[in-house]
Amino acid sequence: MWSLEPGECIVAEELTKQLPECEFFFPLRDVGSDLLVVRKKSHIRIQVKESRYYFGKRSIWPSGHIGHSWHQIKEQKLQENPGQVDFFVFLTYLPVVAEHKVNQFEYKYLVVPVEEVIKRLTIKRPSKVYSFCFHFEENRVWDERVKARAQCYPEVAQEHARCQLFL
Repeated sequence: MWSLEPGECIVAEELTKQLPECEFFFPLRDVGSDLLVVRKKSHIRIQVKESRYYFGKRSIWPSGHIGHSWHQIKEQKLQENPGQVDFFVFLTYLPVVAEHKVNQFEYKYLVVPVEEVIKRLTIKRPSKVYSFCFHFEENRVWDERVKARAQCYPEVAQEHARCQLFL
């Protein structure tokens, strides 16, 4: 049984605000992409990966960063569906702590072209499931799950204006 995930709807809702001239479609079955964005005669296919942000002693990395999200991509999915995804949107739910508890989540969006994701896999340990553990600091993002030290993604896309460049 297949169903929409909350993150897919959250990303679609944000993209409708950022790209009002586009149309958005969800597939009725699992086809390898979660969202189709159409503008005139061009389109892009988006795969959404969502995670909450984890804090705590177990979230301290060799880089010294504390906290991370945890997104996974199955190698088999990438091999079975080449060309089915143009962008990955990694959506992280960052807890906003009120006086005594978490009362809401801030959404952090990282928009990455599939070519860049595949390139990043080469610096990870070979696996059937690749993990991306992102640490956010201001407008920078680090991927903590790499062979060597953390790799910085300088292109954090909180506003989805970057998508316009690719449509």
